[in-house]
Amino acid sequence: MTDSFNHVTCPKCGYEENSTTAQKCEICGQPLKKGKSLAPVIAGVGAAVFLGALGFTGYNAFFRRPAPQATNPPAVPATPTDANNPGANPSPTAPTTTPGQPTDVANTLSWGDRVLFTDTSNADMQAGAAAYATGDYATAAAKFEAARKAIRNDPESLIYLNNARLGATPALGIAAVVPIGDTPNTARELLRGVAQAQDEAIKAGVPVKVLIADDRNDAGQAAAIANVLVQDPNVVGVIGHGTSTTTLAAAPIYQQGQLPMISPTSTTTELAALARDGGNFVFRVIPSDQFTGTTLARHMLSLGKNRPIIFYNSQSSYSKSLQEAFSTTLGLEGGQVAKLVDLSQGNPAAELQGSGADAIVLLPDSATFDAAIAVAQLNQGQLPMLAGDAFYRIEALQKGGASLTGTVVTVPWHPLKSMPPFAQTSSSLWGGDVNWRTALSYDAFQAFRSARSAGNVTAASGQQGRAAIGQALAGQGFSATGSTGAISFLPSGDRNTTVLLVQVEPGSRSGTGFDFVPLP
Repeated sequence: MTDSFNHVTCPKCGYEENSTTAQKCEICGQPLKKGKSLAPVIAGVGAAVFLGALGFTGYNAFFRRPAPQATNPPAVPATPTDANNPGANPSPTAPTTTPGQPTDVANTLSWGDRVLFTDTSNADMQAGAAAYATGDYATAAAKFEAARKAIRNDPESLIYLNNARLGATPALGIAAVVPIGDTPNTARELLRGVAQAQDEAIKAGVPVKVLIADDRNDAGQAAAIANVLVQDPNVVGVIGHGTSTTTLAAAPIYQQGQLPMISPTSTTTELAALARDGGNFVFRVIPSDQFTGTTLARHMLSLGKNRPIIFYNSQSSYSKSLQEAFSTTLGLEGGQVAKLVDLSQGNPAAELQGSGADAIVLLPDSATFDAAIAVAQLNQGQLPMLAGDAFYRIEALQKGGASLTGTVVTVPWHPLKSMPPFAQTSSSLWGGDVNWRTALSYDAFQAFRSARSAGNVTAASGQQGRAAIGQALAGQGFSATGSTGAISFLPSGDRNTTVLLVQVEPGSRSGTGFDFVPLP
């Protein structure tokens, strides 16, 4: 352990920004021993700082910690395809003899030969899929174009339209795995970013076909799809999965199969603990829970509040991870959790009474979102409230209304903080504002596009192309331009970025009477 510039370096994880008064490491909890003397603070130190006091070096060191090896489900053989032309053949059919694998994987994959969204009906989509399956790309393109004109904000039709227009042209293949069968609206939000980025790439002369896959937000299905994609030489990268649970199920398979994966939405700290022998092939463009929790805790402390009651779901990897990150920072910086309440049990809102808390922290997942809203409604503005990014959704404003006024929410992206080209193009393409899922899936595609260029990857490059993309993404000099600016990755695979804070205030932008407004 070393001391420098009035900070203490942890001997376990290497984090260098621990305060000299800290008893334990802010990141890993290792007890700290102070040196006999410390050098004075030197102004203007050129250290890269993340989230104010959380150092870039410490961030790297934390995510380089060794982790247990993951056990992967058995891989399935690939369906022979035209390596120069992804999607030239019908989507692969998974064998039904692999132990523990769902038997309907084939019905969850499509380059354009089957319609995956069944909550809406469009005859042109069905006709386009039928034509695509037979290789009649001209007819398929005409039908998908008609379908898109009928439903302007449908990303599935735009992706299939671009795939059909490419036809037999040699192209790279990127898979987008989303939870269509579980939350179709969330899946569409993710696919809008992919579709927009694909559309821009093709117009710029970069032919890329997109394979859409539906993991139904099911871990077993996610693993089965990952096995198929790893064995498909047409796919050089994966954007997904939609949740931390499905991402954790699939990530070890991609890592072992050396198929680069970029998650737009998985925030769990468990992803950073994944073993990365043979190089890094697992990345994400959304901040991890570790830094979201730290940002939220420090903001609460800056308000003079240090005894919160925390509501979370103990059964959710995302919610539990965020709660632990928040509580760790709170404890290390002088605060104390007044009460910890599981939103999945009993009547959690009733726990407010007599808690002795001076603030409320809401960290639900999607399954316990309504229970968290009930807490806010019962509070009626008596205690200040803070919330995780699961609250950054239109439903929060619709259901919470005035009871959420003043609530501070962590967000990975906000339209008012977006790069003008992205905001303008997305609004024109989809007929209105998009949300953070669209922005971050767009960023994931942009990262792949830049890595393809940096690695000189061409169609039919197979495993060699995958390796080149993985190396490019992990390279120290890598950079891509996304919806909010530069995209680069740390050795952990995490994006080198910051967390935004917004506050619920009366407004007209969302149409609910309330808006998420960025804090200064």
